Amino acid sequence: MEHIKSALKKAGVLDENIESVAPARAPERRMPVKEFEATEQPEPFTLRQVEIDQKHLEKTRIVSKSMDDPNHIAFNLLRTRVRKAMSDNKWNSLAITSPTAGCGKTMVTLNLAFSLSRNPGLRTVVVDLDLKRPSVAPTLKVEPDRSIAQYLLGKAEAKDCFVQVDPNLVLGLNSGHTPASSELLQAPKMLELFEFIETKLQPEVILFDLPPMQSSDDALGFLPRVDTSLLVVAAGTTTTAEVDECELQISELDKLLGIVLNKCESAKSEEYYY
Repeated sequence: MEHIKSALKKAGVLDENIESVAPARAPERRMPVKEFEATEQPEPFTLRQVEIDQKHLEKTRIVSKSMDDPNHIAFNLLRTRVRKAMSDNKWNSLAITSPTAGCGKTMVTLNLAFSLSRNPGLRTVVVDLDLKRPSVAPTLKVEPDRSIAQYLLGKAEAKDCFVQVDPNLVLGLNSGHTPASSELLQAPKMLELFEFIETKLQPEVILFDLPPMQSSDDALGFLPRVDTSLLVVAAGTTTTAEVDECELQISELDKLLGIVLNKCESAKSEEYYY
């Protein structure tokens, strides 16, 4: 230290009366004090509860809720295969469509939904996105307060379009006929609906009931938004050409999980319900 002081003294930098040179002390940094204001806590999120008429379900062939009809086993098998494929691929959204009207896609959607929701902790949401001819609400005989179409048009809140029918099953309902359905399904507002479903409803599985593929471009335009899809065809009604065309279109998007053959009669065993 002495030789440094001597050198500084010779250079005329160090005063003889100064014993040492100390660096200036940096000002002490303190974290700002955050002031907290008392705010009101948001009200818990609740949905309208709806009780389903069991006799009406029997008339509309929704057999997976009561399980009295032996045909519910077919939907249990479908549930298991769908659930495994979605779990293996870490998917949570499934669209269900058909080549033409009358194939029973809504019936398959709802039976699959009730079968899925019977599993403890498997929260399931069904969204009716057939904006031209919605079928979920009439099939279950439920009157919607607001429709998904109204929400997409900015005329309703998302929570008013959904009802809870079982502890693990929530339905997004629609009503009426919406002319510009294709544009609405591909609009930015649809992303907000997805966000509402994911953050507020927090489902394990989301089922989207889409319009028939050959009636409009609604289904084809919406399919890129989901993980995968099922194509429902009707035995004795759907032609091979229709199946091939729809299968090709969905496969080009890499969204085809499988094909469900509906309205197919088979022999039954009274003992094992096969």
